[in-house]
Amino acid sequence: MTYFYNTIGVLGMVGLMVLGSMVFSGCAVNGRPMRFDPLTDNGSIPKSLSWYIEGRTKTDRLISCSFVEFDERGDFLDFRQHRDCEARITNMVESGPVLLVMYCHGWKNNSQSEDVIKFNSFLAKIAASPEVSQRGFRVHGVYLSWRGNVVRPYVDKSDDDGFYSSCLSNFREPIVSRKYNRWADWIGWLPENIDFFTRQRAAEHLVSGLPMARAIFTYASAAKQYGSKLDNQVIVMGHSMGALMLERSLGQAMTGSLVMEWWDRIKKQDARQKPALPFDFILFLNSAAPSIYAKEMRDFLEANRNAQKYSGGSNAPVIVSLTSTADSATGTLFPLAHALARMQPSLKRRYTNGIFGSEGQTHDGIRQSEFYSKTPGHQPYLINHWVVPEKTLAPMAGAGRDEVFASNISARGTADPYVFFTSKGKHPEAAWRISDKSPGPPITLNGLPLSMQRSDYWIMNCGKELIASHGDIWSTATMEMYAGLYRLAAYLKN
Repeated sequence: MTYFYNTIGVLGMVGLMVLGSMVFSGCAVNGRPMRFDPLTDNGSIPKSLSWYIEGRTKTDRLISCSFVEFDERGDFLDFRQHRDCEARITNMVESGPVLLVMYCHGWKNNSQSEDVIKFNSFLAKIAASPEVSQRGFRVHGVYLSWRGNVVRPYVDKSDDDGFYSSCLSNFREPIVSRKYNRWADWIGWLPENIDFFTRQRAAEHLVSGLPMARAIFTYASAAKQYGSKLDNQVIVMGHSMGALMLERSLGQAMTGSLVMEWWDRIKKQDARQKPALPFDFILFLNSAAPSIYAKEMRDFLEANRNAQKYSGGSNAPVIVSLTSTADSATGTLFPLAHALARMQPSLKRRYTNGIFGSEGQTHDGIRQSEFYSKTPGHQPYLINHWVVPEKTLAPMAGAGRDEVFASNISARGTADPYVFFTSKGKHPEAAWRISDKSPGPPITLNGLPLSMQRSDYWIMNCGKELIASHGDIWSTATMEMYAGLYRLAAYLKN
């Protein structure tokens, strides 16, 4: 009986701690937008509350960002955000070349979180690079937001990389509002983390859907002016559960377009037609998706690779999913959270083909639950590319961060498009290679090699020198790596 009362006491104490954290940190807004029309009857509103913001880089290049928010069921929170975003992109295209970057944030973020600041700093870095500015690109971002945090997020105004001060310089005022942020990081730690399962369920089954796919395809098509301005560039990025939502939202929407591209190319035997997709580069970062979805998409994009080869198409990846080996959230905590996946009736199946060997070959059964309890970047059966040190080339010693980023994103930056560089930071300057050869012993089963290693879905690993943790996706090294990946994708397409 004493044990029973002690247990009740402990549970009660935990409950009080959670409740106290919720009270002091404040619940995140639910069912209402946090970004509004920049122009009202009383004049303009602060950029921290606006669904459209505009600023200038230190090199005086114009940058801007639109915010589009989705509710807990995946619908537009305010449809006017969607219409305004599309109209602004259309107007930009009429004025000159556009480089559009769409980004879907992950867990613990929303349209008023620190991710807003870091994403817009990334836009400024792109816009300031000589490759982009000399080609006259107007850089515009679209921040796709959902309720990734159940409590108000914390914004660090004194970060080591100076994101907050940089954004103040670029936009001349704050771009996130204090009214939606909590005053200290630690007070929201507990409710943020224990709400993992509801946020994953929202990302996997509720928010990812038709409205998000509609938004992304609409903005991308507007940037390309529906096929008449294909030189405009469109990049789509997603982090953590944001990557999960993009994979779920875009996956089925992309399938029909790609299959019809096979049809047209085989029929016309002409690879110079308009591409099936209005995207130039799709990048998932530290994806928190169960790898079953990546497995299904990889299988389809293997067929796409074969069709492209037959009809004379490009050798570029349709999707790149990049995960750090140092990401313990997706590498350790995610499998622990889904340790009971093998008990689910829907995951009882065993794969006896398609994981090892060529088409038609069979192998020992592999539980389907293994693809649900691991994320793509930590599922060794799916990884087909690696970022490895390039020891035959000297790093860009003494080069500044802007110079390294500019070299990586430039088509003329290096003789080998598979190589990129990182500047000196927490780690020394280095040269890196994007490789389809495993740095370790190849994985086999009964003497059979892994299947579908040539898929147009590149599932990649990198080390902690490039991405130090789950949330470390906006460091100097990571942005330098993104520039190199983007340049490689552009090279392979051309």
